[in-house]
Amino acid sequence: MRRRAHWLSGLALAWAALTQAQEPRADGVDLFPVQSWASLREEAKPVVPAADAAPVLAAPLPPPPLEAAPPPFSAVGEWRQDGQRVVVLEGRARSYLLCVGCKTPNALQPGARLTEQYTFKALEAERALLLDAEGREHSIPLTPLAH
Repeated sequence: MRRRAHWLSGLALAWAALTQAQEPRADGVDLFPVQSWASLREEAKPVVPAADAAPVLAAPLPPPPLEAAPPPFSAVGEWRQDGQRVVVLEGRARSYLLCVGCKTPNALQPGARLTEQYTFKALEAERALLLDAEGREHSIPLTPLAH
């Protein structure tokens, strides 16, 4: 009788294990699902991307950010004449003298045009300010010059 009870309890445990292995678990992912030899022999099926994924891949990349244009002129010299500061700018294969209120021949005063595109706006301690044809301000650093 005991043998039969042990045999029946063993059979019940085996049956419970089989039914439990075949039932999907609702509380999580089954990391080790039951497999058969037939399922291991099947060929891999190609993965087809979703139809809406193609337009995303074909979309053009955004343009790279615009880099700031180099200054149109550079400061190459400076001196004082009759107590007035005179700055020399170089660019477009020419040299330009800038000053505020000086009497140096050929020196440009604020409001004068350097070229068709640039107008002399102001001369400050650390920079010369120019305006382009569209009204944008360009700052030419004067710090490399020895004072």
